[in-house]
Amino acid sequence: MRLTRFAVVLAALAASSVAFGAGKAPAKKEPPLPTAKAQVTDTEVGTEAKDDARKAAEAYLAAIAHQGNDGAIDSLLGGATLTARLYSIENWKIVGREKHRKEVGDVSDLHGYVNAIDKAGREALATMLGGGPAAADADGLGVQEISQEDAAKILEPTKKMGNAMSKSHPVFAYLARVDRQVYWHPKNPFRKLLADAGAKGKYTCDFDLFWIETVEGRHEDKNARKWPLRIVRWQAGASDSGYKVLPASDWNAE
Repeated sequence: MRLTRFAVVLAALAASSVAFGAGKAPAKKEPPLPTAKAQVTDTEVGTEAKDDARKAAEAYLAAIAHQGNDGAIDSLLGGATLTARLYSIENWKIVGREKHRKEVGDVSDLHGYVNAIDKAGREALATMLGGGPAAADADGLGVQEISQEDAAKILEPTKKMGNAMSKSHPVFAYLARVDRQVYWHPKNPFRKLLADAGAKGKYTCDFDLFWIETVEGRHEDKNARKWPLRIVRWQAGASDSGYKVLPASDWNAE
């Protein structure tokens, strides 16, 4: 079976050359992963609680439903995309809410994980561009195919590091989408947050997930759809994002 879905990962890695530092040769020695774990607390919050996270969720929902000021569309983390400005819903209702999650940790540990994951990604990209273990193109000018099995082996170090970060720093890892292809996009908003935070110091990341119900269709064909809306707040030193809407996993900067 030849490479199909892994080609998408390759394209995403290639698109992220700005974030990785295009043209730099990867270091030979593997940097050690941080050993410290962030402190994470979960707190039960009533669905109807009128806290700042819910207010941010309601303002965004009202904006995309054209029920008032559409300025809240800009509350997307990283800024509103064209897709977000065009998206709209006819109605909405908050029908559920998960426990509030607060993560406190060291910025230096986040840098350690991100640097390690990015390095593994650079090496995976270099191997894939070289055709992988089965490459046979001597001059490097041909188009190489990689089996799904080989691609999985090439990406295993990157996946392993991402899984480790998801266990030790789960809230930030979720914000950064380390388990999704969008992680590699150079304009993934987490990269600017981390860059602005500096190299050291403490950070706090708040996360709230609301369940939204919308009704689509007309008359007897109406169907209720339930979907998640994620609200985050990042604080590190003098940097404070305020309450923002975490874009969906198919986020892009266009």
